[in-house]
This record gives sequence, C-alpha cells and structure tokens, in this order.
Amino acid sequence: MMTGRRFLRMVLWWTALVPVPVLGADLARFFATVHTLHGRFTQVVRDRRGHVVSRGRGQVWLKRPGRFRWNYTTPYREQIVGRGRQVWLYDPGLAQATRYKASAALGRTPALLLAGDGHLSGLFVVQTLADHDGLRWIRLRPRGHGQGFRWIRIGYRGVRIGRIVVADAMGQTTDIRLHDLHWNMALPTSTFRFRPPPHTAIVYQ
Repeated sequence: MMTGRRFLRMVLWWTALVPVPVLGADLARFFATVHTLHGRFTQVVRDRRGHVVSRGRGQVWLKRPGRFRWNYTTPYREQIVGRGRQVWLYDPGLAQATRYKASAALGRTPALLLAGDGHLSGLFVVQTLADHDGLRWIRLRPRGHGQGFRWIRIGYRGVRIGRIVVADAMGQTTDIRLHDLHWNMALPTSTFRFRPPPHTAIVYQ
C-alpha cells in the first residue's frame, strides 16, 4: 500500500513549474492560463512486473503559485497540503501530521510540477513521445542523481492534462489519472490552510 510519505517523495511534482518553452504550445497555454484547478484523481501503483500493489482515489485543488491540496479518500484518508514554504502531510488514522520545508521536499521529490514558480530548466531532460491512449505525451528525466524517481510522463490533450505516470528507482510506477477538472474558479484561502487537530502528534522534517 502506498503511504502518503512515499507519495510525498514520489509525486509532489504537483507543486513546481516546469518552464513552459520546453513543453510545447499546448502545455505552455496551460501554464499561462490555468491559475486554479479542482478535480478528482485515481491512482494505481504497479510493481516492476506490472502487478497492481495499491489503488487510491480522491480530490485535488491547486492555486498557482505554490498552493495545493491533495486529499485521499481511499484506500484510507490522508491529506497533503502545500502552501508557500511548507508542506503538511496529515494521517488521521495515526493522528500524526508531518511538516516539511518546501525547499527540503524539492530536494527529494520529482521536483514539484504544477503550482509553484520555481525555474527548473536545468533539472529535466524533456523528450516528446508517441501519441497513445488519445493523448500527446512528454517524458521528463531528472538531470543528476538523488531525485528518487527515474522519469515522469505527462499525457495531455490540448491544454487538458489527463494523466501523469511516475517511475521510481525501485521499478514501481504510479499512474495518476485526472477527472472532472475545473479551471480558474474562485477557491477560498482556507482550502490551502492546515491546522493540526487537537491531540495530533507533530513531526518536523
């Protein structure tokens, strides 16, 4: 089963900005025009042999620059909330909240892709892939070592990002599909605010 901490290491690419010139006109328009986003996601994790090891689903909210909320509803409840210089991971089952510095998270995640304002042109090798499943695809490979993942693939149609696949260093893949996306609606500030509930153990990373 994929834990939120593992998710934080592997899929927090949702919170930084890949420079749009390397992504082509469609994705450039996405980054230029999408300022908020809300929708559902489904997630499937497979081992190196392609066997499914976990499934998850939930909702995602994003407000550029630098704010996001990723709420799991299955297989268990968990929240990942990023705002400015910090990222919270809350596990109500364990009654534990872990606070990460965004700068530290950047150092060991797939470099945070959609919500922030970082300039990451030196961190990825970008390759255009063949179209499949009705989507256009690019692949991002990290420059250097120590990122904790091998590549990220982004599938999109026009300005709509529909699928993101991450391969980790152990051969597992995390396949995220985005559904029912809505753009540029008003999102209250409280969406991206996290306060640990009473009697929650706080861990600082």
